[in-house]
Amino acid sequence: MKSALFLIRIITLLRLFHETNAYMVGQFGSLSFSSSKKCDSISTSALFAKKKKGKKNKSQKKETGFAWANSFTLKPFESTSLRDLASTACATFEGRTGKPLTEELGRSSDVPKTLWNAPLACVIVGEGHGDGELGNAGSMIQYANIAALKTVGLQPDQFEQLLATKDPKSGEWEVSANVKKFIDLPSSMKGDKSYESGYKKKMVKGGEDAVDITIENAQRWILEKSAIIDGKFATETLGVAYTWSSWVEGDDTLSTPGSISDFEEQIKVQGAVIRELKEVQGLGNKDPEVSDAVQELLRLKALLEEVSSK
Repeated sequence: MKSALFLIRIITLLRLFHETNAYMVGQFGSLSFSSSKKCDSISTSALFAKKKKGKKNKSQKKETGFAWANSFTLKPFESTSLRDLASTACATFEGRTGKPLTEELGRSSDVPKTLWNAPLACVIVGEGHGDGELGNAGSMIQYANIAALKTVGLQPDQFEQLLATKDPKSGEWEVSANVKKFIDLPSSMKGDKSYESGYKKKMVKGGEDAVDITIENAQRWILEKSAIIDGKFATETLGVAYTWSSWVEGDDTLSTPGSISDFEEQIKVQGAVIRELKEVQGLGNKDPEVSDAVQELLRLKALLEEVSSK
């Protein structure tokens, strides 16, 4: 009896095994399997091939994104190094004069962007090197805002034609092949001066194809930044910052970067300059610095009146 039951179980298992193999052959066409292990192996291989293909596509997307990022150029108020320069320039000016460069900067939550769009020109000049093919070999332009670019006939998106670049690894500033224009301004100030107003300089020599560009009644100050170096507190001189609200093209063509509201702001700034000369530096009305500053104030007021009447 037991032998008969055992034989029946063996027959039942053989039938089940036969039916399973028949089902697998029907699903995979001409494929035949001697055991379920082969099926598992082929299924696993097919899945692995699918995953590998997906990984390849993902890699291609990353390369495309990298190429896009590599071709993207940051604007001066977006670049980390230039944002730092702009913030340092504004902070140093306020430290020298006791007032912000403009009222907008005094209440701004993004100083570098506000300076970039300010109605007065701002340039930062650092120590240069090389043979001076584009101008003064002793200095290079590290920063310039929209109004400063306008001074030399450049549009906001053409800043690479004027600005030097900073190597992120070495930290050195270099004049790239993109630079086509040069502003001739010193990268240092003589004597013990750290701030000067009423500054005048022919900063662009036009030559045959262009006119000379001269800034008058400009302000300039030494740009410094304090830091802890080798465990000691030290002050590093970065260069000289310049700002002006008007310039002369050729012999007598006065140009400005602003509108009516800009002129009103410039008049406020110029009034503050005169007060600083008298109240802080102790100069009198007959001193040339005060006289020049007053003449600039009168000229700005005349320009405001002329623009308002149009």
